[in-house]
Amino acid sequence: AMHRRGELIRLTRGVYVSAAEGRQFTPEERCIAVTIALAMSHRQAVLSHASAALMWGAPLFGLPAKVELSLPRSNHRNHSQVRYHSSRSDVCELARAVAGFSVTDPLTTILDCAQTLPVVQALAVTDYFLHHAHVGYRDVHAQLMGARGYGKSSFSLIAESMSALTESPLESLAMLRIVQSKLERPRQQLEIRAHDGRVHRSDFAWETLKLLLEVDGLHKYYGAYRPTEEQLRRDALRQRSLELMGWTVVRATWDDLMNKSQVVIQRLMHGGVRKLER
Repeated sequence: AMHRRGELIRLTRGVYVSAAEGRQFTPEERCIAVTIALAMSHRQAVLSHASAALMWGAPLFGLPAKVELSLPRSNHRNHSQVRYHSSRSDVCELARAVAGFSVTDPLTTILDCAQTLPVVQALAVTDYFLHHAHVGYRDVHAQLMGARGYGKSSFSLIAESMSALTESPLESLAMLRIVQSKLERPRQQLEIRAHDGRVHRSDFAWETLKLLLEVDGLHKYYGAYRPTEEQLRRDALRQRSLELMGWTVVRATWDDLMNKSQVVIQRLMHGGVRKLER
């Protein structure tokens, strides 16, 4: 009756949230709320795959269309909001508690996402767990390189591209393009001290070439850190300072790396970056 009167919003059968609160949800908050609601109604299940990544706080390029649940035994249930993964007792035993709910451990979440998400998305999830020290690099690398069957090539590409120093999905994408193009690997997060004493930290650096690759997320220029004009002024001064010290700066956006990556790669090669012999 309260739902019919508009006082409650139904997240799933038997689980509601007050309309006043529900109307203030962002799309991500609503997705998390639905995920929690379905976890509450599947007490024997463990949140897995993209749903586990969401609960861990890992970056996703799009919200999961369905809540992904792993079950210890075979499943005969059907639910329009759920994608079930049956007979995963070993995975369920390794589950961790996140916000009071059972979620696959970081290593399992990485492997599940590597098998089901596009490479760049799975890499961003992997880099997130490595950067936050939720899992060790060697363990992840060994598991990815030891994978067999479907998705083996994607697993090895993620293993070659992943890094605990990567700080954003855009940096994950940039490293993926570098590896796919078989370029010599740059140093990440190199700190460069300017003549005035300021320290500039670069995204990617080829030190011997004095060449930098800087990736720019659009949110940076829409008030995420500071007003747009101030951010543009700071970036221009920073680049000028680096250039005066002899550094060449190549800048790239998400669109550049997604749709015009060869242009970026050619600019890096023009700056002296070599292809690796394999």
